[in-house]
Amino acid sequence: MSRKTPLIPFVNLHGHSTFSINDGFGFPQEHMDFAYDNGCDALALTDHGHANGMSYQVPHAKKMKAEGKDFKPIFGVEAYFLPSIEEWQTEVDELKQDKKEARKLRKHTGTMESEDEGETKEKDSKRVRNRRRHLILLAQSQKGLSNIFKLISESFTENNFYRFPRIDYKLLEKYNEGVMASSACLGGGYAGDY
Repeated sequence: MSRKTPLIPFVNLHGHSTFSINDGFGFPQEHMDFAYDNGCDALALTDHGHANGMSYQVPHAKKMKAEGKDFKPIFGVEAYFLPSIEEWQTEVDELKQDKKEARKLRKHTGTMESEDEGETKEKDSKRVRNRRRHLILLAQSQKGLSNIFKLISESFTENNFYRFPRIDYKLLEKYNEGVMASSACLGGGYAGDY
């Protein structure tokens, strides 16, 4: 197959490999070969919450270079984002406390909540605990890549993690050097409420 020449130069800065479970397929090297064969000179793989595909991107980029293919892998992540982890954690803790108090009250008074109220509280609790948006982070330099790794690592700490690793503005401010951010997709940080 000969390499295609695109009518308009294009570089995809938001793509998912098989490492983004239920959102992507194919290994990073397959994405890189496909992009190159279709006339792209670079490609960013931004898997959800981690950069595990990089261990495939780096050796494949070296292989492509040895074959005379001029192609740049762009390293990044589609991070899970909230404006403030601290505010989110406070809200989660308040909901937990409200549920405990409601259980105590029912136990001591013998009264029961109506079904609808209980369902609503449970839905609100789940909605708050699972809250997150997407944010694309791309490394512009080695320092940027190092900062992305730091962001990913901190997103998996106890305070930031509930089913998904999260980052916020405070972490972005701490580790912003050499990192380019983009609003991602319809699940992006500015696409809806938190």
